Amino acid sequence: MQVEKDDISGQQTTGHEWDGIKELNTPVPKSVIWVYALSIVFTLAVWLLYPSVPFGPDYFRGLIGTTSRETILEQVETAQATRAAFGQELVDRDLYALAADADVRARHEAAAAVLFNDNCAACHGTDLKGQMNFPNLLDDAWLFSDDPEQIELILRYGINAAHDETQYSIMPAFGHDGILERAAIRDATEYVLFLSGADHDRDAAARGAEVYASECADCHGENGQGNGIGAPNLTDGFWLYGGDRDAIYDSLNKGRAGVMPFWEGRLSDAEIRKLVLYLQWSRANGKDGD
Repeated sequence: MQVEKDDISGQQTTGHEWDGIKELNTPVPKSVIWVYALSIVFTLAVWLLYPSVPFGPDYFRGLIGTTSRETILEQVETAQATRAAFGQELVDRDLYALAADADVRARHEAAAAVLFNDNCAACHGTDLKGQMNFPNLLDDAWLFSDDPEQIELILRYGINAAHDETQYSIMPAFGHDGILERAAIRDATEYVLFLSGADHDRDAAARGAEVYASECADCHGENGQGNGIGAPNLTDGFWLYGGDRDAIYDSLNKGRAGVMPFWEGRLSDAEIRKLVLYLQWSRANGKDGD
């Protein structure tokens, strides 16, 4: 390997040659070396002055102790205050007036839909039509009142929930708890089928009428049309747990005690009202489309 000076550039070669091409030993420009050195100094300075290197569950917090946490917290507080002010009208105004106000709907419906999907859709569906064991919120079959103020109370306190103000709606387990014999439960099942207009055993239904009068009429009414405070109408075509013979027998035998969670303390007053309004607007859409 022979080192020599290149005649054209005046630079020494490295002594490497490939197919007549000689490699020059050109030095790195001093400007590049300075930039490289300064970048190292700058990086070390940033590492020392600002939060940087993690270690274990903690991290090096920097010599000047700067942090963006306070700024972020202030921004969050500002956003929360803005949102609270934006939603204050939902708390202050009458629910019926809010539901009928097109401007309120335009301002809040999109956010209300997101709120519903995040908290309610798992049970009631994104289309609000429910599923087995969870009620359809768009039909006319309501175990409790469909009045907006009553809906607000249900959302706030729940049904059969762990809240002091919750409402209770429990179907006794007539068979499991030994209240009725199996034969009486079968007869009562046939009578419920009769009330709903389904095929039934007439003789068994006649016997079941006596069972119904003594055990069921106090809640479901003499004619089976419910009481509006948790006991369903047995004469319509809406069935939360199924309306065939096996499902009705199962309800009588094992009982029912569905739970609606309470949202007080988990959602703000404005958010609870927003859900009530979203339900009213969605029901209005369904009726407009009928």
